[in-house]
Amino acid sequence: MASANNQPSGRHWPSWAFAVVATLLVLAGDLSLKSWSFQNVAVKPVIVTPDSADDPLFWHKHTHQPISVVPSVLSLKLTLNSGAVFGLGKGKQWFFILLSIAAVAVLGWVFWTMRAGAYWSHLGLALIMAGALGNLYDRIRFNAVRDMLWLFPEAKLPFGWRWPGSPGDDHVYPWIFNLADAALVVGVAVLLLIMWRVPKPQQGDRKDLG
Repeated sequence: MASANNQPSGRHWPSWAFAVVATLLVLAGDLSLKSWSFQNVAVKPVIVTPDSADDPLFWHKHTHQPISVVPSVLSLKLTLNSGAVFGLGKGKQWFFILLSIAAVAVLGWVFWTMRAGAYWSHLGLALIMAGALGNLYDRIRFNAVRDMLWLFPEAKLPFGWRWPGSPGDDHVYPWIFNLADAALVVGVAVLLLIMWRVPKPQQGDRKDLG
């Protein structure tokens, strides 16, 4: 029987089990937080439909104050994002859906071919996969992504500065995100850190991530 180091993750069931469980746990956490937040943060539950993001009066019907989770560090405030990161590309849902599906397929191929037992790399991929699936679910069902996490809600830019364009805000960090977004960022950071720490292979050496 070949050792883990001599076979790809796609043929190594412990690697499969670790990656699948990690992905499902993060995905469940993301979808649960979205559901709970839109049920409880506002005075009454916020019911999202595929038309909500395009309704200019939607948030007038659901005005609410942010809920502090960690004072001055993290609050919950509901919003819908029909674009990508930082609200870019609003309204291009089918493009983002197709892009997410392609990303999931690529991630699956990368996992299948990478070295078995590289669990830190598996974790990084699982975080990215969960983040992509969590936001993909929202885009397909709601035509937008549900966001609620707001960092440093009380911190303002100095000298009266404001962010240009949308959101045109004077908060240090005006963007609201979700657990899927955070998982994507952390997953990419984990993989970049692994790539930085792995010694550069000599000519003829096998290039393994993890």
